[in-house]
Formats: sequence, C-alpha cells, structure tokens
Amino acid sequence: MNFDYGSVLLAVGASGAALSFTLFTNWLRQRGSGFLMTWSASMAIVVLSVTAFAFFNASGNLFLGAAAGILLTTAISLHYGGLVQFRDGRLPVRTVIVLSAIWALPLATAFALGFDGLGFWLVNGFSAALVFYCGVGYWRMRSESRASITIIACLHHFLAATFVLCIIVGIQEAPLYLVNGSPQNWAEVLNLVASVIALTGIGGLLITVHQERISRRHQHNALTDALTGLRNRRALFEFYEGEVVPQNTGIIVLDLDEFKVLNDTYGHAVGDMVLRNFAGLLEGLVEPRDMAIRLGGEEFVLILPDRSTMEALALAELVRASAARMVHDANGKQITCTVSAGVSFAEKAGKSLDTLLRKADNALYLSKRNGRNRVTAPDSQAA
Repeated sequence: MNFDYGSVLLAVGASGAALSFTLFTNWLRQRGSGFLMTWSASMAIVVLSVTAFAFFNASGNLFLGAAAGILLTTAISLHYGGLVQFRDGRLPVRTVIVLSAIWALPLATAFALGFDGLGFWLVNGFSAALVFYCGVGYWRMRSESRASITIIACLHHFLAATFVLCIIVGIQEAPLYLVNGSPQNWAEVLNLVASVIALTGIGGLLITVHQERISRRHQHNALTDALTGLRNRRALFEFYEGEVVPQNTGIIVLDLDEFKVLNDTYGHAVGDMVLRNFAGLLEGLVEPRDMAIRLGGEEFVLILPDRSTMEALALAELVRASAARMVHDANGKQITCTVSAGVSFAEKAGKSLDTLLRKADNALYLSKRNGRNRVTAPDSQAA
C-alpha cells in the first residue's frame, strides 16, 4: 500500500491535536497532575511543527524548514520534561530549555547557510537520540505498570529507529541541498506512519497509567490513617479478609495512658503531635514484615507474623519502655506519655482475628487496671 506523504503528514497533525486536547482536558480535571499539561503542550508544538513542515513543502522557504525542525526537537525536549515530571513530580525547566537550545542552534545554522538537507539529517538525528532516551526512561519505570509502560518504551524505541532510517536513506539519496521541501522517500513516510502509531498508542497508554496511579493513590488513602500515616482499621480487616490469622502470629494492642487528660490539658494540636510521634516510634521499631495500625483515637495495633510468644512480648516491652522515655514539646513544656499494652498470640492455626484482638484487649484492660505503663498477656499466652 502506498501512502501519500502529505496525507500522512496531515494524519500526524490530527493525531497530535487530538492527543493534545485529550491531555489538556484531563489536566483541567486534575490540576495537580502538571505533567498532563506538559505533555499537552509538547503535542501542541508537534502540531505547529507539522504545520510548518506542510508550508515548507509547499513553498520551499528555508525559514519555515528551520522553524519546523526546531519546533519538532523542542516538542520532544518538552516530552522528555514531562517524563521527568511524571516520574519525579517536578518539571526540569532548565534541562528542557538547554536541550531545546542545543538542538536549535545547529539546525538554524544549517538552514541559514542553505544546507537544508543537512538540517533534516540533524533533525532526524536529534529526534532519534532523544526519543530513544525517553524510551529508556520509561523502560526504567516499568515496575509501576509493567505491561503499559513496557509498550510505551517500545513505541519510543520503534519511533527512534524510524528516525535513524530517515538519516540512513537521506544520506544515500539526498544531497546537502534539497529541492521542493522536505525529503519524501519511503523512510520518511514510514517515520510519519510510525509517528501516528506512536502518538496514538503512547498518549492512550500514558493516560491509562495515570489513571492507574490515581486509583492506587485512592486505595492507599482509603487504607491509611490521615494523621499518622499508619495503616488504619479498614486495612487491618481487609488484610485478614477471611479473618483467620496464620499460626505463630503475635498481636499487640497499645493504648496511650491518660490521653484524654493530655488532650484536655494541652489541646488537640499537642495530642495530635503525640500520636504522630508515637506512630513514628512504632515504625522505627517494627520490622518490614510487621504491620503497624492505628485503630482509632489513641489505640494502636501491631501484627507480628512468624514470631514466638517471647518475641512478641519483648517487642511490646520495648515499645512501652521507649514510649516512656520519649519527650514531647507541648508549647515549650516537655511532657511524656506512657503506653499500656496487651498481647495475644496464635500458637495454633485457624484462630480468627476477632478472637485474638479480644484476648489482646482483655490483656490491655488488665494493664490499665494494674497501674498502666505495663505489658500484659493472657495467662495461656495463646489464643
């Protein structure tokens, strides 16, 4: 099948315009996702580049050829900036400007001297290098959404390969000086077709990956305590959805002593600070396999898989002692807040989460009744 160069060029412009509009409307709904606006702007510049290419082909005006090449390399530089912004949360403005300037200077010089053939070799070379590098950047990110980002990376590399083909064929067929606009050979047409495929595929997949990221963020927020950053009650019961706790799992229920008095005396801001400090203490003492949860108020739970009874009791005692030594700044006054703990342990398989929590709560009640600032386990130390 033969493709008309002008028709395929028009298809590239239409694809870029549609993608730019889609990204822009997504950004309007999610203003915090600035990379959507960056990608939208890069696609808008692609459309301007395609327009300049079309006028250059019609007129042969070297200024339009230079403008088309500079706009294209600028768009790819901005696309790279969007990649960094998507990955790191910030747009590398200086890097984008430097990349655009590095590409623009030799291109402008080549066209100004009348070497428009050389100018197109440079356009294709710069585009191939930066598109390939963008593909490498996405390839390194593929753990976030393996299938989608792997395809995004491969589309970048495919497009970069077609730019390289344009250079090879251009050197073989075209002199340094062109006649009647840009080179129009099979490699250039293939590059335009690849551009349509890449713009459509990459754009759609980027939006998909972004929506997946939003979904994961919402799920994380739903399972996270907003004040302390620990997992919440919902996370605990979703984790043990079947309610059966594996054998050799320890459960520690912790409650800050006299916390209501502290809140009434120093204010809720100080109380919130104490809760955050205690949550930080727990995160520093537990292992990665453990789960630290804020059940609500001043009550916390530690889930300890693959532990012995003595290890669970030892950790509970370590938390208690560390909390007692922790000093909090209450508007210039140094205060402390102790914690009481109850421990239960699943020495046998098939015990429910509710049963273990109830036994740990009963042990916690004994700690409170016997003077607070202590650790208690059921007499059997097992559920």
